[in-house]
Amino acid sequence: MSRPRAAAVVAALLLPSLATAQTVADILPLDQIRPGMTGVGRTVFEGTRIDEFQVSVLGVLENAVGPKQSMIIARLEGGPLKETGVIAGMSGSPVFIEGKLVGAVAYGFPFSKETIAGITPIGEMIEATNTDAPRAASSRFPAPLGPGGPARPLDREALTAALRRPLPSIAADVLRGAPTGATLAPLTLPLVFSGFDPSTFEWARGLFGSVGFAPVLGTARGGPFPETLPDLQPGGAVGVSLIEGDLDLSVTGTITHIDKDRVYAFGHPFYNLGPTQFPMKKAYVFSVFPSLYQSWKISTALEAVGTMDQDRTTAIAGRLGRTPRMIPVSVKLTTSRGQERQYGFRIVEDELFSPVLTFVSLLSVLQANERAFGTSTIQVDAKVSLAGPAREDKRREVRVEDLFAHDQPALQASALVAAPLAYLMSNDFERVTVEQVEVDVSSHETVQSATLERAWLERAGPVRPGSLVTLKMMLRTYRGEARTETIPVTIPATASPGIYTLLVADASALTALEQREMRQPFVPRDLDQLIRAINGLRRNSHVYARLLRSDEGAIVAGEYMQSLPPSVLSVLGSPDQGGSIIPIRTASVWDFDLPTDYAVSGSRTLSLTVER
Repeated sequence: MSRPRAAAVVAALLLPSLATAQTVADILPLDQIRPGMTGVGRTVFEGTRIDEFQVSVLGVLENAVGPKQSMIIARLEGGPLKETGVIAGMSGSPVFIEGKLVGAVAYGFPFSKETIAGITPIGEMIEATNTDAPRAASSRFPAPLGPGGPARPLDREALTAALRRPLPSIAADVLRGAPTGATLAPLTLPLVFSGFDPSTFEWARGLFGSVGFAPVLGTARGGPFPETLPDLQPGGAVGVSLIEGDLDLSVTGTITHIDKDRVYAFGHPFYNLGPTQFPMKKAYVFSVFPSLYQSWKISTALEAVGTMDQDRTTAIAGRLGRTPRMIPVSVKLTTSRGQERQYGFRIVEDELFSPVLTFVSLLSVLQANERAFGTSTIQVDAKVSLAGPAREDKRREVRVEDLFAHDQPALQASALVAAPLAYLMSNDFERVTVEQVEVDVSSHETVQSATLERAWLERAGPVRPGSLVTLKMMLRTYRGEARTETIPVTIPATASPGIYTLLVADASALTALEQREMRQPFVPRDLDQLIRAINGLRRNSHVYARLLRSDEGAIVAGEYMQSLPPSVLSVLGSPDQGGSIIPIRTASVWDFDLPTDYAVSGSRTLSLTVER
């Protein structure tokens, strides 16, 4: 290609109109790439202006990323690159040789003094994202089920474990002059937390920084910005949003290629989720922050213009036009100072990221308004509304509420709200659509906890079926105050004579009893049973009483079946019934739960004799 013709191609590609951006660029096949070839790359270093930099090919690593996934190694020069090295946020910057598109800048050497980058071939980017395969199960949040049901898995360790993944790297020491053991790693993606509490950000930085992002604390609406941002075009900045509203969380990279309404970017995965529905946005670059480890673009995502629908090993891809649905989250907070505050934001609808983002965003709201450490109590009441299944017009709801007074209550309250999303969105029965999440939180600067010290029956001696016995309990509060609570114990009229056990316990003690009985993980039969299990989670603020007697029964498919005749037990225990039948030796004849104003701990066991 002659120099005048090449210049014309470059000028055409730099025009800001969307029609020009949609023109299909000529592609230079990988097998025609040779060491010593030179070309130009395009990216935004500041604002929305697309600048050029020079590219010199050093070689091609075949099958570097995976089978038939190769990597072009090149030296970059021009603009600020001499001082900054390869920049996080350049992911996707298109490279042209002889006016033909070669691929996207996507990899770099951390701590490198040389501006050497890995370029993902454009053909592999297009091929990898040209699929409608379903989401892999590994992209779900792994929500474990305990013997008694959902196990509230969302603590910091569970979040870290859920997102942990091996980061791809490419051995590059086969290149002349590269040190032994040198590796190319995907350029990190600047992940901007806007509106987040600094203490939450510090924790989230470690979580997201370990899986390929470069978290930074910023503002999504800083400025000034141009009144009209240019349409997306190759070399321009592009944002992918995870949260938007009063809180904002987004990453920024660079567009590689636009074919009609199809957009290709990054040259490496966002997270390798497969099919996605994330907002794709125009982005603005404030400046480049130089760093010895890896410099990064200070940027923000702004106006949504389409949907990122593919996240694959060699690229992300999306379509211009329709923007995706997001899950609305509303938070009403009553602070310990009596102030009422309202927050509203939307999170992406994703089986892996939705629970994590709910946890992080709610934690930020709580810690921004209340102290993270010290004496405090948080009471939370949350509702997750689901769209009814297609086969019936029915609205499903999950409701969780509890009170937390120890061990950083903001963390526990955030986990309680996020946990149902982990279970519901990762269920194996049917796809659920979360219509909205509503959270009502109140905070107190005192520790509202109590210990169950004593329990006794006001009436001594045997009792008759159908009679009423008063159970007394003494709770000792955090400050040492004694409080007496009363539970009326109703002896069933059908109770047979014998010795009964009256258990008075907190939520964890009663759940532990059931886990010992069940002896295997709870496996729901369908989505409705899973919803019932979540709605039935016991609360820290309740005292539970249960009257038990020796009896034969069984747990069948996760459901308790008590007082079964020997003939039924014999049939259920036969080999033909499989391994889902668990015999039990006690039966509950009466249950009661008493709400209190405290997070209660402790348990007591009493004996009660029934005579006719």
